[in-house]
Amino acid sequence: MKRLIIAAAALCVAGSAQAQMGQRPNPDLDHDGRVTLAEFRKSQADAMLSRFDANKDGKIARAELKPPAGMVAGKEGRGERMWDRLDLNKDGAVTRSEMDAAAKFRFDRGDTNKDGWLSKGEILALRQNRGRDAG
Repeated sequence: MKRLIIAAAALCVAGSAQAQMGQRPNPDLDHDGRVTLAEFRKSQADAMLSRFDANKDGKIARAELKPPAGMVAGKEGRGERMWDRLDLNKDGAVTRSEMDAAAKFRFDRGDTNKDGWLSKGEILALRQNRGRDAG
């Protein structure tokens, strides 16, 4: 019993440390070993909103799109390119539907074997290629 409690405490601390270090949460929301488009969309949008939606209005205004405190900004112009890809209707805000469209694009790009779901390997490949993605 003592070992179980210690193991549970260690998992909680490890999860908290990963979140603070910027580790991405597992997009496999139902933990079945497959990431569906619905799971991918939800995990992507939830992550973006929690990171950038400072006023919690359910969308990201251009002024909110800046690195969280303590993080160094990315390469010059990278934020601008990302914004241009996300703000599809060019209204100065990124809505949930625009985030969903971007997630679908990335999902389709990551589903290399076109079986309709992402494996752990496909997710890892997407994360490794994130900086080189066109979408």
